[in-house]
Amino acid sequence: MISLSLLKATFFLGLITALTACGAYDVAELKEKTIDTTSYSGAVAEEYRKFVTFEADQMMDWQDAGYFAAKALKVLDDPTAAQPENYKNWNIDQQFVDDLEVGQGRLRIAMRLISPEEGAVNLAKAITSFDCWVEQAEEGWQIDHIAACQTSFNDALGDLEQQKNIKITDAGEATVRLVVHHDLDKSYPHSDDLVLIQSFASKGWDDLQLHVHVVGHTDRSGTDEHNKKLSVSRALAVVNAIKSTWPGEYTFSIEGLGETTPAVATSDGVPDVRNRRTEAEVTLSIEPEFPSIETAIR
Repeated sequence: MISLSLLKATFFLGLITALTACGAYDVAELKEKTIDTTSYSGAVAEEYRKFVTFEADQMMDWQDAGYFAAKALKVLDDPTAAQPENYKNWNIDQQFVDDLEVGQGRLRIAMRLISPEEGAVNLAKAITSFDCWVEQAEEGWQIDHIAACQTSFNDALGDLEQQKNIKITDAGEATVRLVVHHDLDKSYPHSDDLVLIQSFASKGWDDLQLHVHVVGHTDRSGTDEHNKKLSVSRALAVVNAIKSTWPGEYTFSIEGLGETTPAVATSDGVPDVRNRRTEAEVTLSIEPEFPSIETAIR
């Protein structure tokens, strides 16, 4: 008589064999697929194809190759399926978790701020190299492979940062720097610079939390006391300009430095438009970091 345990073992062996066969079909289909790499879905699928080919042909890891081949084929049918793996769903040793947590947060904000149309190639590389990083971290022993995937991920995000002129922090936030200028002894920004603020506010990011730290400056014409007050007034004017155009939630802090930190060194009393500026560092985050509006003036 065949034992129950033997029957179970035979069943699971058959199941694994069937799943592996399905994965092999997906790998073969992906390898033979004609992919338009100029589209976002095509760029993602092509990056997965490189990864799948490596896993199948060099590492003989047909299970993971099949998994990511199926994912690539799904992306070709539905571009919204181009989503990174959640590393928490993988059996990953604790030594790799902190770095993956940082990477996941950075990728999350990048995907929110940068549309597929704007950054197709680099977004594709960021998503697929993160998945590569997750897969290699679960295996846990090929340290050079883990490092290579992590490096590819960071390089792709770095290219996206450069492309969009943003900085993505390890806290999963994005910072954008805005600089506006002012006429002599005036608080309101130049009209050309107001367009910059309006353009930022119209990007469709209003579901994100926004914090802006605004620092006003003056040139070296005028007294120290006058310039200190003027720099604060300029910072407030820029905050009001942002408030009038930004449709979402926000917090802000302001600072007026007077003539103490010129962009260009000049003699005392010399007016210079390059020094009549207000600098705003805007921080965007997905999680609600700022529950209420608070203003700090230094």
